[in-house]
Amino acid sequence: MCGLVGVLDRRGAAIRFRGAVQRAADAIAHRGPDDEGFWFEGAVGLGFRRLSILDLTIAGHQPMQSHNGEWTLVFNGEIYNFIELQRELEKCGVVFRSHCDTEVLVEALAHWGTRAFERFNGMWAVLAWHASTRTLYACRDPWGIKPLFVSDQGDWIGFASEIKGLRALGCQHGGVEPRTARRYLDLGLLDTDERTMFAGYERLLPGYLHAWRDGRQVLYQKMADGTQSIEVPPFRDDARGELEFREAFRDALLGAVRVRLRADVDVGTCLSGGLDSTTIACAAARFLSAERVTTCRHAFTALLPEFDESRYIRPVLAQTGAEWHITVAADAQLADKAINFFSIHDEPVHSLTPLAGYLVMELAAQADVKVLLNGQGADELLAGYSSTVGPFLRSVLQQDGVREALHQAQMESGSAIGGAALLARSAGSAAARSIFPEAEAWWRRHKLASTGPRSANLKVPTDGPLGPPRTELQPPSATLAAALDDQVRRNPLPLYLRIEDANSSAFSLEARLPFLDPAVVALARAAPARLLRRDGMNKYLLRSILPGLVPEVVWQRREKMGFPVPNGRWMHGPLRSLVFDTLSEERLKARGWYNVPQVIAARDQLLGGRVGEPSPRLRSLFLLERWARDHLDRPVPEAMPPWQPSTAATRRVHG
Repeated sequence: MCGLVGVLDRRGAAIRFRGAVQRAADAIAHRGPDDEGFWFEGAVGLGFRRLSILDLTIAGHQPMQSHNGEWTLVFNGEIYNFIELQRELEKCGVVFRSHCDTEVLVEALAHWGTRAFERFNGMWAVLAWHASTRTLYACRDPWGIKPLFVSDQGDWIGFASEIKGLRALGCQHGGVEPRTARRYLDLGLLDTDERTMFAGYERLLPGYLHAWRDGRQVLYQKMADGTQSIEVPPFRDDARGELEFREAFRDALLGAVRVRLRADVDVGTCLSGGLDSTTIACAAARFLSAERVTTCRHAFTALLPEFDESRYIRPVLAQTGAEWHITVAADAQLADKAINFFSIHDEPVHSLTPLAGYLVMELAAQADVKVLLNGQGADELLAGYSSTVGPFLRSVLQQDGVREALHQAQMESGSAIGGAALLARSAGSAAARSIFPEAEAWWRRHKLASTGPRSANLKVPTDGPLGPPRTELQPPSATLAAALDDQVRRNPLPLYLRIEDANSSAFSLEARLPFLDPAVVALARAAPARLLRRDGMNKYLLRSILPGLVPEVVWQRREKMGFPVPNGRWMHGPLRSLVFDTLSEERLKARGWYNVPQVIAARDQLLGGRVGEPSPRLRSLFLLERWARDHLDRPVPEAMPPWQPSTAATRRVHG
């Protein structure tokens, strides 16, 4: 985890931004507290804050220049296959001065040009200046794990790893971006495209190569994502073929964990007791002597009374020998924690659930662990969400016929008639539903019986600053493959990656995500629908490789928890004053975005009634207004204070 800033001056004198680049680097110093560096030449200025992970010496200093002087870059992220690429480059005559992946990256650009990005297994945001063509390149990894924001200011362009960096750089914005805010309030969507919540600030889309020359953008090109070079065994529809495919997936996932243990600092894992984090923790324990690999000795968990996962976690600790670190979100300190949490996120979050991840990152920082492995991407790639049931059944219907589709629908619903109804609804046509008239009648009765009282309909004024409603819902995906691709590319993975980056960087940590390894992604994409879900089980492909790798009690569990939090109890209890203050009538009227009487009524109903989950609309209103207060209303941010050891209740447990 590092931080970068950059300026492209259309007047050709980037040095005039020397003070601004320094201020911007200071504003994101939490991303890299170990070193800083600056470089200016003509129209380009680059600033950098370093978190030392590989080669902790000055040899890893950035900005870094290639041996031939052609390339100068700043780079946030990690190239996990840097050892293999270094050997390849050494055969071509390149002599290396360091043991870090940054030098491999810059020499790869010098040797292979920008096609080098397609050879990387890693996560990255890069600003790279090519001297002979006077071209500035910008690139993010294919999945968008590492962020990079941009703002065109007319006679100059600013770049930064965080929006607070753009603001400190002096980039002016136009207030709230109304389309983004309205989409969030109406549909609950965030981070689905390049627009941010600030008008005039954009995120560079992942997987694209951008280039500017003479002040003009001259390149906007989709890059290969690395999966094309992976040899995927063809899936044969028999027991042996399925076994070979599962073994290939297992090897890919183990390899992804192994290369993400390459570090010269301590590495730990987030451990929730679910499939994804348990798989990573158990896989990491297997690699004790691999090249440049650090032993993974720490596991970090946020435990809450409502969601105690310890019965799943303790067998993992016994198997791996990891040291267990637990943080407990005490109610007395929760409001202060939440205020800090909101301040580090430059854009709104979707719920209070990411606060659990924030607490885990704080815990890891207290243990002086700088790298954490986490399971982001597994649900989106491997059909972990219940929303994939419909596309799954449509895919099975197309690929395997009605009989198999009915069987899978029955396993998903738990009854024959329910399965017929589920398949009829999933088929998406009147003709298909007419095949099952009895099931259709059952579905209607079942849905009516299970429909509870509707939450308050908090309407946003159509003539207010946020404009008319945005009808941007995507049509239902016809196949499981299409649904999973949408989850990875548009919603919800980009949001979760943004949150993961902000939570970890706030404590000068680096989060690594094995499930987004190119080989893992390639095999997940190639798997047929019935290998991703089967017999009512989600993530079947992952489950099928876990016997012998993780404790049985974990791989057989069906419910999904992750790091959940009690949104309703928190808002009704320890965050009550924060909710009341944020949604005060005075503030809401001054903002001018909301139907104030409706919001006040819904707020009072939540705070005055029995503890329960807030309506999604009220929760979104609270989170949006909290963001506006913390970021939109505040002046240009100064450098974030360094994190301090927490006074929250923490325990260290030896597994």
